[in-house]
Amino acid sequence: MADMVYCPKCGKALPGEAIFCDRCGQKMDEPVSPFERRWRPRYLGRLERFERSDRGSDYLDGVGFGIFLIAVAWVYLQYPWVWEEVVAWFRCWVNGPTLLPIILTEPIFLFFVITSAWGLFEGALRMVSGRVAKGLGNVVGAIGGFALAYIIRLYGQGMIVGANLLPSFIIIIGVSIVLSAVVGSFSTSYPQRD
Repeated sequence: MADMVYCPKCGKALPGEAIFCDRCGQKMDEPVSPFERRWRPRYLGRLERFERSDRGSDYLDGVGFGIFLIAVAWVYLQYPWVWEEVVAWFRCWVNGPTLLPIILTEPIFLFFVITSAWGLFEGALRMVSGRVAKGLGNVVGAIGGFALAYIIRLYGQGMIVGANLLPSFIIIIGVSIVLSAVVGSFSTSYPQRD
């Protein structure tokens, strides 16, 4: 095997007769600044991990949309009157949004439970397949969905007043977004196992 040399810019191992680095294009006999020598390999390593990471869509995204449609159909089968009530509620919005009618709390609760249960399952499938960051994001979103379902249930039982419903939703969604971002950045900041 021929002698190996390392690119002075990005640190990639190359054959001894290499004139240019096939990763970064650095000419092998040109000097590189100490700053670039130190930081360029780290940058390229993170870029490579990002490209290998679990960003982007996969087949579970399509399945998730299918589960959404199934949840909508299931809610309709359980509560056939739900569409008329939703339309009537939106018609009341002439001067702005109105409080959620109590009659809609059970169908909405069921919808959130179905989609959140799928979110947990989807997260577990993604983590098992090595897409840890996306899987943890699914789990955090599912927990947020269960929290929304719980708030809807409490509202339907009269334990939360209507004025507190929207702020509660906003807080839960905001916390879910922050936690998903933190979990995603934490889990992709370390090299992943192959």
